[in-house]
Amino acid sequence: MKKILVTFNVKNIDTWFEGNTLEKEWGQLGVEIEFFRKRDAKLIGFIADISDEDLFDSALKNTTFLSTSFKSNGVLMETLEILELVK
Repeated sequence: MKKILVTFNVKNIDTWFEGNTLEKEWGQLGVEIEFFRKRDAKLIGFIADISDEDLFDSALKNTTFLSTSFKSNGVLMETLEILELVK
């Protein structure tokens, strides 16, 4: 199983936590997500466990899905960082 850490800033932190759909959208790809936030900031992070690496990798390469998924949730795309677990 692949594990990643994703960080990004959002336009409005309160609105983001009330209505984000990332967990549902990415859950359809077999991705389990745990969210974190920096107190008093617009920085969000999540750790994701990915059961189907091939499906996840193809979703990352699909820039339309990726950008639509994140932008529709108020993510500032220029702040998006994806880090892979190194064993």
